[in-house]
Amino acid sequence: MSDDAAAPRTGSPRAPVELVREFCAIWEEGRFDRFGEFLAAHAVFHMLPLEPVHGLEAITRECRKMASLGKVRVRILHMAADGARVFTERIDVLERPDRTGELRVAGVFDVEDARIVAWRDYFDLRQALDAFGLEEAF
Repeated sequence: MSDDAAAPRTGSPRAPVELVREFCAIWEEGRFDRFGEFLAAHAVFHMLPLEPVHGLEAITRECRKMASLGKVRVRILHMAADGARVFTERIDVLERPDRTGELRVAGVFDVEDARIVAWRDYFDLRQALDAFGLEEAF
């Protein structure tokens, strides 16, 4: 996928906060086909403490992999922006047939030219594994 493959943008560009809010909503809906509307082709997704994922296609694969574990819900508790950098405090929920787990996450998104170019999620890996009932990192 490339930026050119994304749906055309119309009207005035979204503010970074609105872009991130809409991105989290389509992520929760599992609308991976729309990621190109929100993420730059060269974007980086880094779930600390895991290794970063580079590029729109790789990020989309990573999010599909998470969604294959169960239904992802994104509850934004707080959101603030400093220019084109958006900070979120979230509770990410993974609903599986056998359990529902919640993880508190601090997310930071950098926006350039109306696209997310960097997405960093800070969380405790042990808490994530315990909350989601996993033996190893996703």
